[in-house]
Amino acid sequence: MLEEFDKPGKPTSDKGFEWSFVNDINPNQQNWEDFVPGDGYAHITIDSDVENDTDETFPFQTIAFKHIGPGHRLEMSAKGIAVPGVGGFIFTYNEDTTFDEIDIEIVPIDTQTSPEGHPIDPPNGWTDARFNSWSNSSVIDYKPEASFKKPVVDNKGRKISLRDDKFHTYTIDWLHFPGGDGRDGRIDFYIDNVLQQTITFPVPDGPSSVIMGFRQMSWTGALDWPGTQTMLIDWVKIETIDPNNK
Repeated sequence: MLEEFDKPGKPTSDKGFEWSFVNDINPNQQNWEDFVPGDGYAHITIDSDVENDTDETFPFQTIAFKHIGPGHRLEMSAKGIAVPGVGGFIFTYNEDTTFDEIDIEIVPIDTQTSPEGHPIDPPNGWTDARFNSWSNSSVIDYKPEASFKKPVVDNKGRKISLRDDKFHTYTIDWLHFPGGDGRDGRIDFYIDNVLQQTITFPVPDGPSSVIMGFRQMSWTGALDWPGTQTMLIDWVKIETIDPNNK
């Protein structure tokens, strides 16, 4: 599947994917044409006015589709993902009595990591990230869990800022290995084709929704800017991957 958002309104990707949106942070995005006007981009626009949030806990502004399972590469090209006060992301989610989730979460400053108040803009600033996985995890204590908090790096290991008004590619390679060979699975997280993190446990083994956009969370800081901010998603791609090559 390749969705390039070149037609206005709700995407009509092949394979019968069911698309939806959530507009908790900016209720002014009221219909699919507000999210996908047909200019080749999906627009995820948020404001800094917490008084109009329709969710008082940790509101979302997202587009999503379902369902995708292991054995796939999930990829998104986007800019404007690193905004103070929210996490920008591509992640998977499924919940029943337990939940499955795989995350790339981007934030200018993760308030739960050091150093506090580091520069966030190019050329000397950097962007923080979280790379997470849960599989058949408890909705009470969130276990089992794998979570890594670190700066985004380039191919030379240098910390970089994603606040450069450029498009960047975010990739999740998601594999699960059945058959009792001792491998639970593997998730490789890339930004601009640079491996940022690998997780081998826990790894979800069932289909989930794929969600892209923003969320306010306890560790994402303050919405200390006026007006609105927009993530532009150029394209979203789903491909099958060969576990023998991983």
